[in-house]
Amino acid sequence: MNNTRSSRGLTILAAVALPLVFAACDDDPIEPAGPIDVTIDFAAAVNGAAFACGQTFSNVGASQTTITPVDFRFYVHDVTLLASDGSEEVVSLEQDGIWQRDNLALLDFENGSGPCVNGTTATNVSVRGTVPAGTYTGVRFTLGVPQSMNHADQTTAAAPLDLTALFWSWNAGYKFARIDHTSAAQPEGWFVHLGSTGCAPGGDPTVPATSCANQHRPTFEFTSFNWETQEIRADYGTLLQASDLTANTGAKGCMSFPGDPECPVVMNNFGLAYEGSQPSGQSFFSVR
Repeated sequence: MNNTRSSRGLTILAAVALPLVFAACDDDPIEPAGPIDVTIDFAAAVNGAAFACGQTFSNVGASQTTITPVDFRFYVHDVTLLASDGSEEVVSLEQDGIWQRDNLALLDFENGSGPCVNGTTATNVSVRGTVPAGTYTGVRFTLGVPQSMNHADQTTAAAPLDLTALFWSWNAGYKFARIDHTSAAQPEGWFVHLGSTGCAPGGDPTVPATSCANQHRPTFEFTSFNWETQEIRADYGTLLQASDLTANTGAKGCMSFPGDPECPVVMNNFGLAYEGSQPSGQSFFSVR
């Protein structure tokens, strides 16, 4: 009788315990098997303060100039998340028909108001897409328009390559970044227009280029980046930290072309070499 009672008791305990085990398993987090949606946020700033059309910012550049930004836009491509195991995955961008096309995205922080009259009312402050499920701890991206998309007829191009304000010519291609400001010292504007130069064939500006001597497409990598909690800040103030914004001896500011005395420090702060001047790093992007 005692053995029968003990055996029956064990059977009842097992029957009760099994559902508890499975219930505990149900509470364990389950990693998604398929692609996951990611949103990589960007922000625009001037010396750490949030950019806004119509806002003035003081103590900018080596000249400690008070400026009024009038534009803040740039293209990025080949956005890639870096996994904790050393692998990497290119973000498959959402093809939204407005801001993202193929592997290219336009970040636009101006809203067309006040002094930003050359802009658009719509803004875009993130890159959106999917990657395979995994643990990602870093990010890499390239500033600019890929060579394969850079030299085409802008009048028939699909968004986000259909903006006249970001286009130079079929030969020169697009302005990869356009960040402009005015000041009391430069009321007609001091501009940063990043783009490829020395493009060939030259001559007829309507003939698409097949190569450019100066690509001007810097790549940025941050090995510590959490896309769920952090953003990538583009700071115009740190880009211009060594610039004399009262000077304008070449083009209006730096427009990437050779021989411009305002360009060496700006291009170096993008992380680009320029006519013999070598960068020690870049100061435009940071993770926050």
